[in-house]
Amino acid sequence: MKRIGLGWAVALALAGSMCATAQTVEGRKAETVAVLPWIFLKGTDGAVKTAKERLTDILTTSAFEIAQEADVRTAWSKMGRSLDPDRAELPSAKALLQLGHKLGVDYVLTGRAQWHTRSIWVGFGPKTKSTCTVDLIIVDVKKDRVALNARKVWMDSTTKEDPLKAAGAVLLTPLVTVVSGGPKTPHEQRAAQLAIGKAIKPWLEQRAARSER
Repeated sequence: MKRIGLGWAVALALAGSMCATAQTVEGRKAETVAVLPWIFLKGTDGAVKTAKERLTDILTTSAFEIAQEADVRTAWSKMGRSLDPDRAELPSAKALLQLGHKLGVDYVLTGRAQWHTRSIWVGFGPKTKSTCTVDLIIVDVKKDRVALNARKVWMDSTTKEDPLKAAGAVLLTPLVTVVSGGPKTPHEQRAAQLAIGKAIKPWLEQRAARSER
């Protein structure tokens, strides 16, 4: 069995340093984004951790300044809303816009990831395959509108191409290596990374196109 090279320590250190100070892009203050904690269903703890890291990696590499999670949770609570870990439904765009105005950020983002993992028979033995389905909502606070509403975007762990790298959108840390058979966590990790990248890709491309005008 191959070892899984995550390299997350470097990515998280970079994310921390980028979020600690106001970033600038071509002399302008970086855009800010608040991430309302996601809903995670049927995934291992390792897969959930990787999904969170993947999103942070994408946002920081795309030069966003991410609001502190504690501030997001506090503002959400003051709105009379809960982040019950057993919740299954995403909040409305109206609630996300209200949160964004309270926090004074440019965007608010939240989502849901759900895994389905199974063993399939290949050749002379079983092979683990995981599918991750992502629903992602991003609201543009300044324009009071939905910037992205991606639903049922899925990818499976056997896919070789990273949607973001294929598009040349951002430079990210490497995806985890898929291992044939064995524990399901690495397969769920890879499926989550791919699905999140595919779901958020249209928004990043639209943003890049606007900046080039």
